[in-house]
Amino acid sequence: MARSPQLPDRVKAWAGIIIGLLLIALFVGAFFSGRRTVQLNDNESAAKHEHQETHRYEAGPTPDQPTSDNLPITEKVASDAQAVLPDFLKAYVPFDSEHPDVYVDRSKPFITEHFYKELSSLQRRGTLSRVKTEYVAAEWTPADLKADQQWYNVDVKVTHTDINGQQKKSLLLYVVMLKLVEGHWKVDDVGIRTGSGAIPE
Repeated sequence: MARSPQLPDRVKAWAGIIIGLLLIALFVGAFFSGRRTVQLNDNESAAKHEHQETHRYEAGPTPDQPTSDNLPITEKVASDAQAVLPDFLKAYVPFDSEHPDVYVDRSKPFITEHFYKELSSLQRRGTLSRVKTEYVAAEWTPADLKADQQWYNVDVKVTHTDINGQQKKSLLLYVVMLKLVEGHWKVDDVGIRTGSGAIPE
C-alpha cells in the first residue's frame, strides 16, 4: 500500500503553531530593535542640541505693563468710539435699488480704507420684498472693548418698502467693529447677526 504524500494532521497543527510563534517573535524583535534605534537617534540629537548656541529672547511686557489689549478703557475712549456709530449707520443702512452703491460713498468718512475697498467690491441688490430701506433708529451695546478696537452689537430699526410700495417695519441686527486709525475711530467691519431682517415689529 502506498503512503499518501500528505502530512498527518498532528504534524500540520504543530507546524502551524511553530510558524505562528516564529512570526510573533520576529514581530516583537523588530518592534524593539526599531525602538532602540529611535531612542539612540533621540539621544544623539539631544547631545548635539546641548552643544549648539541657544537664542535668548527679550522679555515681553509684564502683566503690569500696558499693551493694546490691556490698556484701561476710559469712558472717554468708549464714548469717542460710540460717537461714530450713529453717523455711520445713517449712511450705511439706507438702501435704494435704483442707486444701490450710494451707501458706499456715504459711508466713506466713517470707515477704514480697507473696509471701503471691501464694500466697493460688493454689490448690494434689492429683492422683491425690499427695494428700499429707510433708517429709523438704532441701539447698540458693547460686546468687546479694547483701547484700539471695539465691537458692538447694533440693533437698527428700519422701514422696508417692497416692489408694490408696501412698507413694513423691521429690525436689522449687526455686529460692528470699530478701529482706532491715526487717532480717529473708524468702522473696519460689519457683520450680520443671526435673525437679521427676520424680526418684524
